[in-house]
Amino acid sequence: MAARLLVTVRRVLEDGSEAAADGELAAALEDSAEQFSGLLTWAAEESRYLDHGEREEAIGREGRELERRLLQATFRLDAAREERAPQVTSAAGVRHRTVEAGQERGLASVFGPVRVTRMACRHGRQENLYPADARSVMPADPYSMGLRALTAFHLATTGYGQAQEIIEDRTGVRIGHVQLAGIARDLAAWTGDFYQERSRDAEQEDQPASDVIMMQGDGKGIAMRPEHRGNAGKDDGTRPGIKKMAEIVAVADFTPAVREPEDIAAPPARRKAHPGPKARDKWVSAPVTESIEDMIGSASGEADRRDPERVRQRVFLVDGNKQQISAIEAHAWERGLKVPVLIDYIHVSGYVGKAASALHPDDPVLARQWADGQLLRVLHGRAKAVAATLASVAAKTRANPRKRGLDLTDVDRAVTCLDNNRQYMKYGKALGNGWPIATGMIEGACRFVIEDRFGITGARWSPGGAEDILKIRAVVVNGDLGDYMRY
Repeated sequence: MAARLLVTVRRVLEDGSEAAADGELAAALEDSAEQFSGLLTWAAEESRYLDHGEREEAIGREGRELERRLLQATFRLDAAREERAPQVTSAAGVRHRTVEAGQERGLASVFGPVRVTRMACRHGRQENLYPADARSVMPADPYSMGLRALTAFHLATTGYGQAQEIIEDRTGVRIGHVQLAGIARDLAAWTGDFYQERSRDAEQEDQPASDVIMMQGDGKGIAMRPEHRGNAGKDDGTRPGIKKMAEIVAVADFTPAVREPEDIAAPPARRKAHPGPKARDKWVSAPVTESIEDMIGSASGEADRRDPERVRQRVFLVDGNKQQISAIEAHAWERGLKVPVLIDYIHVSGYVGKAASALHPDDPVLARQWADGQLLRVLHGRAKAVAATLASVAAKTRANPRKRGLDLTDVDRAVTCLDNNRQYMKYGKALGNGWPIATGMIEGACRFVIEDRFGITGARWSPGGAEDILKIRAVVVNGDLGDYMRY
């Protein structure tokens, strides 16, 4: 017959002697000791018949129950030790004189559901007050802070349905879609205050004055539910308004890494030998309900937090949106700063590459070589000359009877891009200063913050629901979830 292992709880006194736990302590820990005894007995006897995967599963399941019972034990001890508060007054100034013990409520925790017993302070028809809840920072709804943090993480990384399944598997607690949305709304409500307070209280970071602050901005569409689209109520067969733009900004520090134009247009081996600057301490914000101007202001504010004396160089990379550029220049002027603006080189290379393909549709190798030559000129700061070359070649091609059928729309677009934005394509100077010339950081943020979460097939959003998830996702992306939950 298998032997059963038992766990007894004993107290070690100040003189080193031991005594059996009794009273409220023994009563509170009885269930936990029983569960631990069962686990030890299982490990000593039954586990021998299981493979390692089955052992993991059993320990995970029974271990979580032990954790749940331990949490329950703490609340039982709290209830046994709670003393009546001398005076309890509501926020409205009404004193609650009547006290009733033994009032229970449920709490869904990361270990499973538990019951919390505490004193209720009453006064007529006023809402009851619970001093013990205030002392332990107990939320008004049944979801613990740990469960909220777990919910925030999974809602930030996956859809509602999958988040439900993961949370239930992890905790044994099933949270409905409406309740998940409510938790997300409550969590998102404090992100602005959190970052403002952190910005106010932050000390100047110990960064070399030569290190540069890189800011990047972009926009990404999020599919809206029909009632929230720009063409809501119109059955015209068109799709305008089906998406709403989330304005994304990112800020990071980097140490300059000087390069030459030829390093960018070089074979992989040379590019690897002359790497560009690496972003550090990334910060991302991506609301769907704020304007471009507000978001540029947020990025500038984050730069101020990193550099309150405004002595470090700042650089802003964008995709060419005129409203973005105007907002950047306005915020720089307000701060008395000169902030160089660069248009993402990858964005420009896409225009030139398409133009080359349009001019040489039957020879992709020649098109690529021709594009590389023009892009090297752009990297040397000769965007105006490249625009003139493209315009001249397009004119000659259209005049050639044998090539009149070519669609040169992409050539015209490249000319317009280069002509209208050449003042923001001073790549030679930027490379010489060691600055980045591509928006890889913001493109990565768009992909991770927006596409990976909001691009789920069939997902449709309300502006408010999308805003809640965006705020939580930004907190997670920034690595601030732990600090935010404590806040």
